Amino acid sequence: MPRNLAKLRFRAPKQLAQPNLHRFAAGQEDKFHARLRAHALDLSKPQTPLSLHIVVNPKWKQQPGKKPHRLAYKPHTVRDLVDPEGTAKHGQIIYVFANIKTGQVIYSLVELLDTYHLDQLPFLGKHSKPQYIRPDEWTPHCVVTFPFPEQGLQAFRKLREFRHLHETSWDKTNPEWIRLTAHARMRRIMNQVANTSADLAEVLKIQERQSVDMRRRFIEQEKISLGLMKKMWDETEALVQEGKEANDTKWLQAQINSLEFQLGTKRNRDEADVKRLRDAKKGHEVRLRRVLRARRKIEQLRQVEQTDEFKKMQEEHASQAALAREPGAEERLKGLRQAIALHGKPIQVSESEEPMPVDERTLAQKEAELLKLEDAFHAKLRADARDHPVTRDILPAEHKKQLPRPFATDIEIQWADLRNAEYAADNWPEDVIHDTLNLRSSRQDVNFLNAEQYQASVQNEVNDVIKEMEREALKAQGLEEPEPEPEKTGVWKYLPEKNPFKRAEA
Repeated sequence: MPRNLAKLRFRAPKQLAQPNLHRFAAGQEDKFHARLRAHALDLSKPQTPLSLHIVVNPKWKQQPGKKPHRLAYKPHTVRDLVDPEGTAKHGQIIYVFANIKTGQVIYSLVELLDTYHLDQLPFLGKHSKPQYIRPDEWTPHCVVTFPFPEQGLQAFRKLREFRHLHETSWDKTNPEWIRLTAHARMRRIMNQVANTSADLAEVLKIQERQSVDMRRRFIEQEKISLGLMKKMWDETEALVQEGKEANDTKWLQAQINSLEFQLGTKRNRDEADVKRLRDAKKGHEVRLRRVLRARRKIEQLRQVEQTDEFKKMQEEHASQAALAREPGAEERLKGLRQAIALHGKPIQVSESEEPMPVDERTLAQKEAELLKLEDAFHAKLRADARDHPVTRDILPAEHKKQLPRPFATDIEIQWADLRNAEYAADNWPEDVIHDTLNLRSSRQDVNFLNAEQYQASVQNEVNDVIKEMEREALKAQGLEEPEPEPEKTGVWKYLPEKNPFKRAEA
């Protein structure tokens, strides 16, 4: 195994392009069938599987302070399994790698390890911190996918902080380790596989508790911002309408020109008169700027309202706000809040008796119903205020900046070994989804055939392609024959076409 990682090379599975069959002229049936047969052979070959050793490639991404250097081909990595379409943003996926010898753990926001990831590991003793990343020692441990990047970045920071505490504050949490030898203690501190599961469960629990307060503050701020935005747009439309009726812009411009002329004459040399004329001119200029700005904003709004994106957003808001527009929705919202406040406290009949336990199932149902109804009211506010990035531009600067989105609990964790999730079996939030990371999924789909079966399957595939092309050609010419009806089998072939058991009609 070379020590210099720059000498390593990775190759992706071969991307097979569709053959161009239109370039074959009439009378070249042999070449046509040979090209189809070669393409079928290529398709039937098993693709290159994801290797556990392909976790390192320092030349794939752009290095800071250096010229961008990218390979001509992309390596087949864990991200191709987790995010094959490449839609996830930076911070939305956390890749966790583990050392198969020491149990050390590295958290990464990219799918390939590099030498700078070793800065996460502390120096605990001799041979405790490797100098290079060896691809034969580091393997994917798990992959955590979050709904949006902000939540993933916060979890990434907390996971690194928790692991730092495990590696530096062990004397407070495990005082019996002091009696171990230096080498044995170092090996125990290096093994962070079990702590990773516990830390991940604790981080998700913290985010679940934070989501309640974040949601409350987000809805309150959105209620204020959307209400102010609706009010400002109503005032803007009224100002434009008023200016059109009174021909305000021409009159204001004429007044400004008249005041400029009066200030330029020699007879207005009194300080009080000059101040009066300047104040009047300034007021007219402010009014003119407001009217012109209102007209520009209304013109932008009219253009945005014609776009398909705005119409689609309004339809989504309207569909989500259906519950809030039902009669009695506000009273129902208040009743749910009061019921949750009562259910959240233990009920005590008298001082001598013990308090009755809280019905957790009923409380969870009411909380889910409350969240759904709050989302409906929020969507109603957005629909009424015509929420859009362009419409929010009218808000003052202090209201344009939105609070972070509330953390979601629908998080997916894919484990290379699902048994590692049992280290925190009783601490995972309920909405977290655990799944397996199929690192050898491409090999599982391979059918092992003998030589005769392989040749027969290739020939069948070629025949199917030819039949499909012939059918499309006949369809293009309008000569396609109707598909034959399926042949009756069993008892159905002895029955007549007309059902004798159907009731006769008069």
